[in-house]
Amino acid sequence: MDFRTDFLKRLPLLFLFLLAACSWNEPDVIELPKDIGPTSDAFVAALQKGDKAAAERHVAPTARDELEQQFPIEYKSLKTEPKLSPRFITYKPEGLTGPEDSEVTIIYAAKGDGTWTTAEVRLFRLRDEPYEVDYWKVSNETPVAKAYSPDLKPMFGLFAGLALAIVVLGVLTIAIVLWIVRRKPHVVAPEAAAERRVAAVTTREALDDG
Repeated sequence: MDFRTDFLKRLPLLFLFLLAACSWNEPDVIELPKDIGPTSDAFVAALQKGDKAAAERHVAPTARDELEQQFPIEYKSLKTEPKLSPRFITYKPEGLTGPEDSEVTIIYAAKGDGTWTTAEVRLFRLRDEPYEVDYWKVSNETPVAKAYSPDLKPMFGLFAGLALAIVVLGVLTIAIVLWIVRRKPHVVAPEAAAERRVAAVTTREALDDG
């Protein structure tokens, strides 16, 4: 197959790829719920302004050490960028959360000079307490909605246990079959019954008559 033929065959796929790329639109700015927006917006704004004290007021105690370490780096990368705006919000499904907690992730983004600046901000709360920021990440990735997926790690132990049980049962079954074959071969392959032939009986009288 020459290059021209191969190129013509791939041309429809290339066209579909270019069409999909051109059809992607910049995500719109969204309005956040009243119980989330004030905390999330204030935190991101504090990062961009370099106000660590304001940012810390919205951060969960368990994440303040991370704020202390990352704040100078993140402020440096954000201070010259356009204002970040919320583009996506994703609630963690109820089946993946505890009975009294909830979690939500907001994606902020701004585009300047053809490059995206994106901030992923995760908020957490117990019962009806106010939301607190417990995780965030600043990057130059194209903004996309957070995708929550089930955590299958707890199931790995169960699957491993089932696999081990199947292997053990298989080994025991093979061992029992081999033991039966060695100890009682006639059970597996019974011997053929010996053929019994009736002996011919002749008498002298029959011989004399002939």
